[in-house]
Amino acid sequence: MFLMPTEPTALIAGANGRLGRVLASWFARRGWRVRALVRSAETGDLPAGVEVFQGDARNHADLIRAGRGADVIVNAVNVPYTQWDPAQLEIADAMILAARETGATHLFPGNVYNYGFPMPEVIGDTTPQRALTRKGALRIEMERRFREAADLFGVQTLIVRAGDFFGGSGRGSWFDLVIAARLEKAKLVYPGPLNITHSWAYLPDLAEAFELVALRRAEFEAFETFCFPGHTVTGAELVEAVEQAIGEEVRVSRLPWTMLRLAAPFVPLWSEVSEIAYLWHVPHALDGGKLELAIGDIPITPFDKAVADSLQALGISKHPHRPPVGLRPARSAG
Repeated sequence: MFLMPTEPTALIAGANGRLGRVLASWFARRGWRVRALVRSAETGDLPAGVEVFQGDARNHADLIRAGRGADVIVNAVNVPYTQWDPAQLEIADAMILAARETGATHLFPGNVYNYGFPMPEVIGDTTPQRALTRKGALRIEMERRFREAADLFGVQTLIVRAGDFFGGSGRGSWFDLVIAARLEKAKLVYPGPLNITHSWAYLPDLAEAFELVALRRAEFEAFETFCFPGHTVTGAELVEAVEQAIGEEVRVSRLPWTMLRLAAPFVPLWSEVSEIAYLWHVPHALDGGKLELAIGDIPITPFDKAVADSLQALGISKHPHRPPVGLRPARSAG
């Protein structure tokens, strides 16, 4: 039986971000000593007992200062799309230097931008990466640098690749910024056709998977990637789960991609978002076979519960005076 060492230490870089908060809470709950590297001194959502370091994840000196004695350093830094170039590569280089100096294992949340368009319907750990977007190319370059550092210096990087985030107390994902943004008025905006499957990662489940990988880090090579399968559902299934959670039917509309593209030259964020529109128009899923072999049963919260809990965290709950949603004809897939 695998035994967890006494009070291992994890540094969560970007602990004020959406993923970072959930990771800090989960690692602390599981008995880790947790350190948080944050840019802002405001840490209201972090659990009691977390040791806070103020600094910049692009600065390897800040990471080393916070990471000395840590067993793992988790890169949970949430960089706005408009700042990805050059911030993502700067953070990657700083993480490598910090992990090399401290001897800590570097944990990194991968995504599916690496696979380009058309992308395979099932993504595995050996699927060729052929990104056609700038963000995808940056992600590939980051992972190349991690692999190079592993080969040359023995710096261990373990990547857990996942789909779109939802859940947790923060904001900043497609789920809360687009899909759920108008649910108080019973309106739901979906970015693609309702009959296309999309890969989602419920953050409490993903955080548990990260911790299980961290516990077994000594069993892995210096560079390893694992796919976290999460939930693969159609837009129609997501709409149904939302309706069950709030207790009423919603009016579904599509994201106006044409308008976003026309405005993209004048609104940098819309330009960045439009670049990854294809992800909502091609079915894709992640194969968690390797991850299951590595950690055992993969954490998975039932989708309906995950959606309901995510909405509740956003302050959106079931209307008490409205009847539950009953059976109804299937929605149009257009």
